[in-house]
Amino acid sequence: MKKRDLSTTIGLICGVAAILISMMWGQDDPIQAMKAYYDTPSIFITVVGSFMSIVICFPPETLKRVPAALHNAFISKEVPANELISQFVRLSKKARKEGLLSLENEIENIDEDFLKSGIQMVVDGIEPETIKEILELEIDETERRHDGPINVFKTWSSLAPAYGMLGTLIGLIAMLRNLNDQAKLGPMMSVALITSFYGSIMSNLVFLPLANKLQIRSDEETNRREMMIDGIISIQSGVNPRIVEEKLKTYLSPDERITYLKQTADGNEVNVNG
Repeated sequence: MKKRDLSTTIGLICGVAAILISMMWGQDDPIQAMKAYYDTPSIFITVVGSFMSIVICFPPETLKRVPAALHNAFISKEVPANELISQFVRLSKKARKEGLLSLENEIENIDEDFLKSGIQMVVDGIEPETIKEILELEIDETERRHDGPINVFKTWSSLAPAYGMLGTLIGLIAMLRNLNDQAKLGPMMSVALITSFYGSIMSNLVFLPLANKLQIRSDEETNRREMMIDGIISIQSGVNPRIVEEKLKTYLSPDERITYLKQTADGNEVNVNG
């Protein structure tokens, strides 16, 4: 299930807006004030320079995964825990009533590939220990893939201010070479500091927050998959559906548990009235 994560978009837009408002605050000519913060060479050294360091730091395979990972910061693909528990309870009831082989008809109705793979192994009669080992290895490999783009943004968040400072040093050197021209000292000092300004924005508004958001996404996916493993093993072991439900509910946050209990109560009410 894909759901747009507005917090990332709103955070970036409001962050940029706060910076722009601060730049124009109290200025007689806001447009002219904005122009004072624009400098092409500063943008070039901060953005391009830091990106070239990223190219050096990471292999091409990792960099190719960055655009897809960036998409995950704005779109959540989280499997709703409430629906997941309901699905496991239904599968558990079917397996206990009709046998594990009856689950083969349910596989094509499962959207989550990880869960589909686990149920298929149950139908194939693979040992529980083997199923758990295979699925845990898949979780480890997924986390490893996620760590690549996350580390790219974390590294970039540290490189951007460094290149901003480098641009500031270049500007200061140029300023010191023109000390005799007092009229140019103020504008040149302003340009020298702009690169640090760019580097700080890139680090604290863009790259570090994106790295944190992607880490949260990865942790959520790991949690859901660990939940699926417990559900799959419980079904194969013939655990009572009620126990399966109670076990999987331990993975829910307090808010998710309240939502699940409410949905369960509504469903029971419908069944009674029906």
